[in-house]
Amino acid sequence: MAGKSELRLSTQGEMNKTLDRLSEVWDDIGLTPEDRENRKKHFYGHIANLCDQILEDEMALKARIISRIERNTRDILKLCEELCTEADESVAGLTLLELDEVLQERLDKLKHTRDQRLEKLRQLHEKDKDLCEILGETPYYIPSDLVPAQEDLGAVEDHITAMEKEKTEREITYHKLKTDVLEFLRTLEHSPEDSFTQDLICATNHEDVLLTKSYLHQLRNVHSDLEFRVRENEARSLILREEVGGLWTLLSIPPTHQQAFLATAPNHTPSHIAKLEEELERLRVLRSQNLEKFMVSIRTETEDWWEKCFVDPAVRKRLQDLYAGEATEDSLAAYEAEIRKWKHYHTQNTEILGAFARFLSLYKNMEKLEQRAKDPSRLFNTRGGALLQEEKAKRKVKNELPKVEERLKGLAGEWADREGRAFEVYGLPVMQYIDELWNSHDKHREEEKNKRQQAKGSGGGSGSTSTHPRTPGPAPGSTKKRGREGDENTNTKKAKQGGTAFLKSPSKGALHRSPSKGALHRSPVKTPKGKPLQEYNPQYLQPHPPAPSLDSSLQSTISYDKFEDKLRSSNECLNSTTLDQLPTIQVRTNML
Repeated sequence: MAGKSELRLSTQGEMNKTLDRLSEVWDDIGLTPEDRENRKKHFYGHIANLCDQILEDEMALKARIISRIERNTRDILKLCEELCTEADESVAGLTLLELDEVLQERLDKLKHTRDQRLEKLRQLHEKDKDLCEILGETPYYIPSDLVPAQEDLGAVEDHITAMEKEKTEREITYHKLKTDVLEFLRTLEHSPEDSFTQDLICATNHEDVLLTKSYLHQLRNVHSDLEFRVRENEARSLILREEVGGLWTLLSIPPTHQQAFLATAPNHTPSHIAKLEEELERLRVLRSQNLEKFMVSIRTETEDWWEKCFVDPAVRKRLQDLYAGEATEDSLAAYEAEIRKWKHYHTQNTEILGAFARFLSLYKNMEKLEQRAKDPSRLFNTRGGALLQEEKAKRKVKNELPKVEERLKGLAGEWADREGRAFEVYGLPVMQYIDELWNSHDKHREEEKNKRQQAKGSGGGSGSTSTHPRTPGPAPGSTKKRGREGDENTNTKKAKQGGTAFLKSPSKGALHRSPSKGALHRSPVKTPKGKPLQEYNPQYLQPHPPAPSLDSSLQSTISYDKFEDKLRSSNECLNSTTLDQLPTIQVRTNML
């Protein structure tokens, strides 16, 4: 209000000053009062018109501001809808000019955002279009009459990123396939056979190549065809080299000639394969001239592979009977095919065949150790720790044999699941063969046990009449049963406990030979002085008895355990000095 009053007073003062000056002018002019009154009215009219004009101008300005505010508001709402943003309505308490300024700023900002999005969309569209044209893909679609949202731009960018990644992968695939195709053509010694392959070879800039799915599919087909032919040549070359090498061995071709020839055909190209075929044909002619000699060699090689693969004897016999006559090209070819067959079989089943071979090796070693334990003469030849080494070997077999058998069982199960049939050795499923092997082993041990018991029962009377005290020892029927883990009859400690041992019939030159010093020192039992050994066991002494057979004599079955048991339980007192007088000592069954 104070401002308005001051304006009015100032305006009124200015008008009064103007009227005073007009009055002075009019006085100088000498106007009449009537003229003065007319001029005052004219002055007031001018003032009124000016005020009206000023008011109209200000009212027009206000109208323009309001119109601009309304227009900007509409534009802001429209842009917010297009840009998917919320409009800011915090405009309370602002004058028209302030509101107009705020709305104009908001409008300019929204327009700038819209223009940025449209420009970015245009750039992304161009990039996406170029990529999709190269890859033969469909561009990402966004309606051109709409302002894209930020999510839409993100989706386009993700699509472009995926296309760039796809392009990189296709370029890598293209270069690899092209390199392989060129190498295959060189290996095959071929020139391009179609326009596609020719264009592929002539293309120096991969940017000019459209890496579409159909193009790469066609390129893969060409690659597969050429690779198949190369692999065929490689297989053919390897077969030829193997056959040539086998014939070189059969024909005893000098290594210098072999190396010189291989230097001329080191690769698997058609020209080198042709050289190999020529050499093979030449060698076959030489072989046909010495066919009988080579049949002996190839039969031996076939038998070697049969043994490596544990082939059924019936299968072996069929081939042997079929080509038992004179050597012919057919029989030679049949044996060569048989060798290839079992070589392939061995390659495919190396692991399980090796496990079975290891099992057999351990099993035979176990039987060998068991058989050695039945020979008492080994007790007198213990130089170099032989008994200790024997015990270590037994322990190793005992620990390793069950593990190998269990592993073999697992491999056989896997093989059966994979092939749908049991893995066979010597014509039987491998586990059945092993079971029969163990059954035979146990049966043989049981037969030996029965023989000892029968012999013990038939000769038990002589021991009961002895007047000498018996050394405490195991009961007659307490023999430890041996299973699949091998015997533990012999160890170093036991070897040192026995006194003078019973021997097999020595040779004539050894009748008067005393035991070695080591054997004498190993006996901790003192030999009592008195009657010689003949007086205590005369029934065992014969002048020159015939050597017992393997089946009837207990010399083949006696073990160190039984031998030691007798030493502990016997009431006969043995004098080591009488060994020199013994022509022979026959071990009786009742001593077990």
